[in-house]
Amino acid sequence: MLDRRDGKPIAEVEERPVPQTGGVPEDFLSPTQPYSVGMPSIGTEPFTEARMWGATPYDQLYCRIEFKKMRYEGEFTPPGLTRSLIFPGYYGGMNWGSAAIDEVHGLLIVNDIRMPAVRAVDAARGDRQLRRVGSSRRPVAAERHALWRAAERLHVAARRSLPPAAYGTFTGIDLKTRQIVWQVPA
Repeated sequence: MLDRRDGKPIAEVEERPVPQTGGVPEDFLSPTQPYSVGMPSIGTEPFTEARMWGATPYDQLYCRIEFKKMRYEGEFTPPGLTRSLIFPGYYGGMNWGSAAIDEVHGLLIVNDIRMPAVRAVDAARGDRQLRRVGSSRRPVAAERHALWRAAERLHVAARRSLPPAAYGTFTGIDLKTRQIVWQVPA
């Protein structure tokens, strides 16, 4: 929670260590990331095999097998030359849709999406054209003059052609107590 006038934290923030292994060679990894400790943490519990889903038992098994093949060290797992899981994914986290303030009740209302993504990189050989990646069929922009480029970037749900459902919550946080007062699934 930042003051919009100057960007300074209103709630306490602390720097915490984050994973440092498995990244792209010669890439700079920050040893820490800022964590808001003065507000509730929403949707940040580590992703586990037990949390896999699937439309059928086969789909769930497939997702679990794929999960075991990926590198995942929790939040801020750096992209590397092997497939890694990013959770929350590109469309995920609390910042996905911003937040709203209910001034009458003193509530901060946030939504989060908990949809994991898969990421890998490989060496770029000159300028790349717009291309499509994986089964997600999402265009990936040219990554000009880059030493490394995205080799795979898609949602775990897309691997089995499952619907891109939003796994997350809508949460009301009391701004005075900074506690969660209500939360509903999205």
